[in-house]
Amino acid sequence: MIAYHRFARQPLPPPSARSMLLTVIGEFLFDSDEGAWTAALMKVLGGMGIEEHAVRQLLSRAASAKWIERERVGRGVRWHLAEHGRALAADGIKRSSAYLEGPSPWDNEWLVLTVTVSQRKSTVRNRLNGGLSWLGMGNVNPGVWVTPHVDRQRELADLVSTLGLSDSALVLTGSLGLGGLATDEIVARAWDFSDLETSYRTLLTQDGGADPSDDDEVLLAYIELVSLQQRFMRLDPQLPKELLPEWVGREGAALFRRRREQWSATAHSRWTSLVAESAPRSTT
Repeated sequence: MIAYHRFARQPLPPPSARSMLLTVIGEFLFDSDEGAWTAALMKVLGGMGIEEHAVRQLLSRAASAKWIERERVGRGVRWHLAEHGRALAADGIKRSSAYLEGPSPWDNEWLVLTVTVSQRKSTVRNRLNGGLSWLGMGNVNPGVWVTPHVDRQRELADLVSTLGLSDSALVLTGSLGLGGLATDEIVARAWDFSDLETSYRTLLTQDGGADPSDDDEVLLAYIELVSLQQRFMRLDPQLPKELLPEWVGREGAALFRRRREQWSATAHSRWTSLVAESAPRSTT
């Protein structure tokens, strides 16, 4: 499978090999009882520019992290999603659906977190920041995070608890009262959209390029598309129109939705064929 990349100019920095593997296994193994042979994963990830030795290291580390589990079948190894990997994939699928559908009308309610993290706990702080970004929360003031996605309160509580910050955190939901920041001031302080807007426009201006020429290219283009969508999802808080009326990110989400609908069936069909083709002879 020849390496393929649809975009001449990447809208965002390239994904890590680890992230690319998670994209592939989350997309193609979530609803699969068949799993995937090592050879199939090597072909696909090789088509995304990851070398064979790096793929073997990725699979080993992913197994250690409980993303996937190996099944020895004759001379071959077949991989399946492990429980932790399935939970990660399910969360990604849920968030992807929300991103592609667009935010619901806003009811003027906010989810607010105030939290203190010791300067000595840099790893905890980094994990917290990454988790809050994934939840679409913005940092409006030091130690104060907000989001209009009040339905993510349970996920926020799980994050705070997992990081051992419950004793220093306060989680609130409600509407704004008098005497504080106005809604537009909150948005301006909590999120900086300048770089993300540029990235979305880079994506949109390249959408008219040549389509994939065969099923292999459709599969690789689809994987690249899903990976790119996931990275945009992490950066875009997906604010409702009431808070951000004119936002190019909604055009970006529509592009992802359109291309996924166009390529999904062919990509999944080619993946199924590739897995079958990669099976060791002794198992067929």
